[in-house]
Amino acid sequence: MAATAVLYVLQEYVLCHLDHNRLRIDGYYLEEENTLDVVFTGASEAYSDFSPGLAYEKFGFTSFPYASASATAGAAITQIKEIKRTQNPQLIVMEINPFLYPDDRNETKEGSIRNYIDNVPLNQNKIEYIKSLETADEAEYYLPFIKYHSSWSEYPGGIKFLGALVQQHIRGYTLLKGYKSNTGSCREDGSYLNDKLISDDSELPLTEDSDNKLRELLEYLNDNDIKNVLFIRAPHLVRQNDYESFCMANRAGKIINSYGFDFINFERDEITMSYPASEYYNVQHLNIYSSAKFTEYLGTILTERYGVHKSELNEKQTERWNQAVEYYHKLYRCIDALNQEGSQMLEIEEDLYGMRMMEPY
Repeated sequence: MAATAVLYVLQEYVLCHLDHNRLRIDGYYLEEENTLDVVFTGASEAYSDFSPGLAYEKFGFTSFPYASASATAGAAITQIKEIKRTQNPQLIVMEINPFLYPDDRNETKEGSIRNYIDNVPLNQNKIEYIKSLETADEAEYYLPFIKYHSSWSEYPGGIKFLGALVQQHIRGYTLLKGYKSNTGSCREDGSYLNDKLISDDSELPLTEDSDNKLRELLEYLNDNDIKNVLFIRAPHLVRQNDYESFCMANRAGKIINSYGFDFINFERDEITMSYPASEYYNVQHLNIYSSAKFTEYLGTILTERYGVHKSELNEKQTERWNQAVEYYHKLYRCIDALNQEGSQMLEIEEDLYGMRMMEPY
């Protein structure tokens, strides 16, 4: 029994891959059941473009990004199952980037798979997903310490994430509610096509695998009477080499609509198209300044168009969300002040300090 307990602690806190994905997914499962009004899912756009703390302040609804970097299309049904197992949200918002890769390499990329599934508690949904991978290393997914047995070598550098993970478990909730962004900015260099896209209906087919997985997801939602799902394409800076994905998003939107679900393409939206390149930290993600704008814009759409309403929380839950609001604003002010002082890019995530500094791109 003692050996089992020690192994559990090692696997959960030391012999694992500690990064922002682990903190976010772990933080999601710390949220009390049936207390989230909106759950975002998909890949990195879901946690970089929308701030749950700011949304709670402005609109009163609670939210969380149940998302991981480079999420695979094959994980989408498992994500939906896990959201429904743990929460009863008024709305699930799925960003469709996992279905828009120009080839299928991401589907079999171990890092992309593990960013998500390594951090899901063992249950039937996780087992079914691992079996669907048809991998010879199945045991490593059930017992990650086999894969990460040498991860101790990452310390003391990894102590930041270990400290953050321990702290959020002691606290019992996250302060940023899964949000991760930074203050980087892109340059206006004349290569972006955004001002030409609003009336561009051009389509390109998804890869065969992505098309099948999108249809499987939509059929699953309909077969299980899960109607409260909104699909979106987050804002991006679209260059010529990104145009293929833009056309694939148009095609995905048609497929989504054909199954009876709404799709909002923010690559073709007049409001989000006005965001300057300097408010993207790279071509795929909004920075802290424009994510604040997008949070208010999308929050308005969710409340006015989709009827998402203010949460009914008890005193303890309200106090925690008020703390998330306070922490977001303190962090924003601090990051903004530091950003004005120098050329370093500051990345924002849930760690011991709430932020970390990186060298500029």
